[in-house]
Amino acid sequence: MRSLVPRYLSSLGLSRLTDDELQAVVAAVKLAAPTSELVQSDPATQTALAAVDQRGAALVKAGVTVGDAETALKLAITAEAERRSELLGELRSYVTLITNRAKSPADVTAAGLPPARPRPPRNQVPDAPVQIDQKPPRRGHGKMVVSVHETGPTRHPYMAEQSVDGVTWTTLGVERGKTRTVTGASGDQIWVRFATVRGRLRSAWSAPVLVIIP
Repeated sequence: MRSLVPRYLSSLGLSRLTDDELQAVVAAVKLAAPTSELVQSDPATQTALAAVDQRGAALVKAGVTVGDAETALKLAITAEAERRSELLGELRSYVTLITNRAKSPADVTAAGLPPARPRPPRNQVPDAPVQIDQKPPRRGHGKMVVSVHETGPTRHPYMAEQSVDGVTWTTLGVERGKTRTVTGASGDQIWVRFATVRGRLRSAWSAPVLVIIP
C-alpha cells in the first residue's frame, strides 16, 4: 500500500492580484521567511525567496516609471488641448477679419479659406433625402435605428413616416432630427421614408426603405 503525503495549498490567486496586492504578498513573505523552518531549511526555497525579493523591487521600479509616464502624458494632453484652443482662437480672429472685409467669395478663397456655400432661396423646395441608413441595436430585439445619410457640414430637419403595407403612412417620431427608431415584433417588416424640411417647405418623400425588425 502507498502512503500518501497530504498537501496543504495556499489560497493565493496570483493571476488576479493587482500590483499593490502582489507587493503586499512580497512584504508578508519577506517578514515571515526569517522565522520559517520551511524556508530556512531548504536552499531552493531560499533561492526562490531571493528571486521574489528581486522581482518585487523591479516591479516597484517599473510602477514608478509608469506613474511618471502617465503624469507626463496627462500634462502633454493638457498642453495639446491648450495649444489647440489657442490656435482656434487665432483662426477665428483671422476668419472674422477676412469675412468682414471680403467683397466676394473669391476674396475669401484668395485668403486661404473655403467660401461658404450660397444660401438657397427661401422659396426653393429642398431636395429629398437620397439614402436612408439602418443600424440594428447592439443588444436586444424589437427595434431598428434609421437615419438620413448626410455628408459634409450641411444639416437639415426632417420628417419621417412609416407604413406596414407601403400604402398607408403614419408619422414616425415627433422630433425633426435625421434619426428615428422603428419598433415592432421581431421579424416585422416596416417601410420607412423621410422628407427634408426647410422652414414651411417640405421636399418630396424619399424612396421608401424596408426595415426588418431584428
